Amino acid sequence: LGDVRPWMFEMLRCSGSVERSGAAHGLSEMLMAMGTERIEMLLPDILANASNRDAAVEVKEGYLGLFVYLPVAMGNAFEPYLEEVLSALITAQSDEVGSVRDTALKAAQVVTKQFGASHTSMLLTPLDEGIFDIDWRIRHAAVQLMGQLIEQILRAHRLPTQSAELMFCEQLPRDWRCHVLSSLYIVRSDENHVVKQCCAQVWKAVVQNTPRTLKELLPALMERLISSLASTNREKQRVAARCVGDLVGKLGERVMPELMPIFMNTLSTGDAHVREGVCIGLAELINATTKDLLAMYLDDLIPAIQQAIIDDVESVRSSASLVVALLYNAVGPRATSDIVTWLLAQLMESDVEEHGHLFLNGLEQLVAKQPGAVLPLVLKQLSKKPEDGWTVTQVRGLSVLSVVPDGHTFHRHLSDTLPIIFAAAAEGDEELQAVALESAGRLVARVEQHGLPLLAEELVKAVKDDESASKRAVGARLMDQFFENTSLDVVPVLQDVLRAILPVALADEDEETMAAGMKALNSIVKKCSKEVLGSYLGDIRSSVLALITDPNTGKIDEGKLLPGLCNHNGLEPLYPIYQQGLMHGSAEARELAAKGMGELVDHTTEAALKPYVVKITGPLLRIVGDRFPGTVKKAIVETLRSLLIRGGVTLKPFLPQLQTTYVKCLSDPTDAVRQKAAESLGILVRIAARTEPLINELAKEVGTNADPAVRLSMSVALGEVLLNVPQPASEAAQDKILEALEPKAMGDDTEANERRANAWPLGITIRRHLSAERAEQVLQSIGDNLSSSDDPCRHGAALSLAAACWVGPQMPLPEQALAASLQALALKALPELLKDSDPDCRTAGVVLAAAVARLRAGTGEPFAKLTDCEADMAAAVAVVPFAYMAVRAVRHYAAAAAASGAKVGVKLASAAAARCTQAGVDAQDAERAVAAILNVGRGAGEAQVKAALDKYTGADAKALQDYASKRLGRLAQHPADGDFAWDL
Repeated sequence: LGDVRPWMFEMLRCSGSVERSGAAHGLSEMLMAMGTERIEMLLPDILANASNRDAAVEVKEGYLGLFVYLPVAMGNAFEPYLEEVLSALITAQSDEVGSVRDTALKAAQVVTKQFGASHTSMLLTPLDEGIFDIDWRIRHAAVQLMGQLIEQILRAHRLPTQSAELMFCEQLPRDWRCHVLSSLYIVRSDENHVVKQCCAQVWKAVVQNTPRTLKELLPALMERLISSLASTNREKQRVAARCVGDLVGKLGERVMPELMPIFMNTLSTGDAHVREGVCIGLAELINATTKDLLAMYLDDLIPAIQQAIIDDVESVRSSASLVVALLYNAVGPRATSDIVTWLLAQLMESDVEEHGHLFLNGLEQLVAKQPGAVLPLVLKQLSKKPEDGWTVTQVRGLSVLSVVPDGHTFHRHLSDTLPIIFAAAAEGDEELQAVALESAGRLVARVEQHGLPLLAEELVKAVKDDESASKRAVGARLMDQFFENTSLDVVPVLQDVLRAILPVALADEDEETMAAGMKALNSIVKKCSKEVLGSYLGDIRSSVLALITDPNTGKIDEGKLLPGLCNHNGLEPLYPIYQQGLMHGSAEARELAAKGMGELVDHTTEAALKPYVVKITGPLLRIVGDRFPGTVKKAIVETLRSLLIRGGVTLKPFLPQLQTTYVKCLSDPTDAVRQKAAESLGILVRIAARTEPLINELAKEVGTNADPAVRLSMSVALGEVLLNVPQPASEAAQDKILEALEPKAMGDDTEANERRANAWPLGITIRRHLSAERAEQVLQSIGDNLSSSDDPCRHGAALSLAAACWVGPQMPLPEQALAASLQALALKALPELLKDSDPDCRTAGVVLAAAVARLRAGTGEPFAKLTDCEADMAAAVAVVPFAYMAVRAVRHYAAAAAASGAKVGVKLASAAAARCTQAGVDAQDAERAVAAILNVGRGAGEAQVKAALDKYTGADAKALQDYASKRLGRLAQHPADGDFAWDL
């Protein structure tokens, strides 16, 4: 046998079917002869080869064929292997090769025939598993074998096999009969036609009166059905559910009285799988029965479903919600409304907190299945504010909108839910605010692309709410959450969102809200590329401008700081956007970006600006030298100037480059660029270490540059530098300054505008840089020119003297001796200048009167000597060619008079008022001048302005009355003690 056995095993693998069959037959007899111990040793290998899906067809057929003969050969000795072998044979029915399936079925039939009557219970387990397998071939074979098993049992008890009434064969155990018939009845509802037909044949063979059998079988059948419905095997669940429908459809009223109590009791007492199974069965029952029959059991059904809908297992809730939906379709809205109303009532109870999530979960399932029927009820109930205020579960309940499957329906109701959640957050404590944000977050996360505008509209409304900081904060937090997590294209709503969030992020009155706004702004910027954000430069700048503009005057409030920039690192999200426009935008975009950057710099603190100085300054310097329109360069130079003012010593590494840039800009074709560059040099020298080379260069250009426009810019720049440089210039530099300025300021061959430009730095030089002795020498020269017969000489000398007399920022009071000399010279020249026949000289006389008035007010000298000149000054103011200059001069004169306790005469006041409405006069300059004349104190109202105006009476006051009476409110905004920077 030792040699024959291996050969026979080899023959099981050969290609010939006859040889394989013979080898199987012979091997079974040989194994029997070798004893059960050897069989037990070899059986695992035999089963492994028979079950190996990757084995050759011949191998599987050969080893499966062994079981055609082995059970017969072994007889009762085969009993220990029955279940294992039959399970393997049934599983083999899923093989793709038909001959393998045929061999396995033949072997299974042999096992069933050999042991069906004697070992029934051992065969039932694998057959029961097989009839509910996911593979229809396995189910088909299992049903065939089940029929054969029943036939074997009937024959063993000498009962007829074709017309038997199995349920009533008392010779057989009742449990066995119920089990077999229940299985067969359930499988009659199989979705596969072949399996269904085979099972029907077996059923007909053993059941002659189906209604009678079912009535007897019902308790056991229901137990099997519920067990199958509760199974994790989905095939088993589906078949059992269809069986319930079939059972109700056929028996209807006869089975419902017994079926419903079983379902209801099981629904309240079974485990989770059983409860889910019952719900699945109820769904099939509802589909199969009539409306009238359902209505009879509705009162019993609804309480049970209410409990199932708040089950702590999601699959049970889902199945229960499907039952509710089917009931709605079958019997109308009552089922849904009763259950939803009950759920909502529970949610509104004060003690629902502990189990509130179960009611919310149930509500979600209903909304998901029946949004049309359930959502109106939910919104109607939960949108009402309770007497005791909003509750946590109520706010959470509103978020069930997020499970509505249809996007259009969901988006349509955003406006019904989000405002309520925002309102609850605004009125609630910290816990309710957190819940509101969580609930709103669920809704926001559900938004689809086509609903984005609707969401943005609600978010914008929240962050723009003027009454509630809490609502703005929640809106900002939600906006932050949305932009941080969304994958939607946000560009379509970006403009509205930026306009809404910027005021909150930069200047909200509530600190917490501002922090939330800034966080949202950062999320928006991170979500969008710089290229995209760059196209919204105009909107961003407009929003910032609105925050820094005085609503009363319409002018930018230079002293206003934006707390979002200062305290919440607000430059971080904004400067990259401006930088993108500055480096890569069109000329218009570059101008906007440069201006916007300057506005940010102007309205933040030095500490907040410090980390960004280098990041901002570098790109500005890189592009300022490129060929751009003057408006772009002007904006860049202005921003660099703002950086100098705010950045201070932080900009020291850039000073050489900045100085070179500004000097180069003094030759720019655009006047505004030259002007801003000149002003900026004045600020730069305040922190520069070496200023003399710059002074020498500017003095040289003033004297030698061939371009008149450039010479003017150099003169203005020299004046700014001389005014702001911390230390007096050296004597060598003084020589160069005087050599350049005196001929230009008081020469008879220069133009009026050049004389004006050079007179100011000459006056500063006298006051801030020259020694007392040298200052007297220059004043002597000025005095000589004041007496000159040449109009240009008198004009330049008067303006130079006015500049030397000026008192204001960076120009404190001079030494007593110099002050006396200045006043003596000015008072001597004023009468003649104010009546001079040359218009320029007369204008210079008006300017000198204003300057010496400032000086006398500062030194405390009596104002009477100036008052004596007012009539001549009034006559001059009325006719000088530059109205704006006359108005500004009167403003400074009036402020000095007020400081000295004097009153401006009515003629001068009216002469100035008459010029205020003429072309070229800035409205704010005019208002300041008249306010100074009326001596309106800080904090005055219209009544005080009117009282001051009423002091000027008579015909001479008509022009003043006409102008001022129409502007009382605006005049009150301009106190007499304004700044006194040189603006003449």
